[in-house]
Amino acid sequence: GRLRDLVGPEAADVAVPEDVAAAVVEVLKAWAHGDERWPRRPVGVVAVGSRRRPRLVGSLAERIAAVGRLPLLGAVTPTGAPAGGPRGNSAQRVRALHGAFAVPDDLADALAGLDGPVLLVDDLVDSGWTMTMAARELRRAGAPDVLPLALAVAG
Repeated sequence: GRLRDLVGPEAADVAVPEDVAAAVVEVLKAWAHGDERWPRRPVGVVAVGSRRRPRLVGSLAERIAAVGRLPLLGAVTPTGAPAGGPRGNSAQRVRALHGAFAVPDDLADALAGLDGPVLLVDDLVDSGWTMTMAARELRRAGAPDVLPLALAVAG
């Protein structure tokens, strides 16, 4: 389907299409006003620095920030070589991601003054460990809380 074209293994890195961005905004509206709403509205947007699709993730974060009238605070950046090889079990995945993300100084400065959660944006959640480890780094850098959002979940 439409999301597979954007996040599948052979997908090109493109800016988020308007129809997909609009659908994400509708999901966020439902989360903000629905029966199981967020405890607090996000006060800023952070992208997961993507090696596979930086344009897609970055443009999605920009669009969400603009529509939600939230500051785009920056991106959690990948460090070192990309994890390769077989996917492995959960322990192997988390070990491969340990220390895989850094919070740049300008993002850390922006996080220090926040009084609410940040929305962490990525393209695809597979095991959940990338989002978890990126959120961990944001919390360590001063984010009061982190709310994850991805275009798709694998499996």
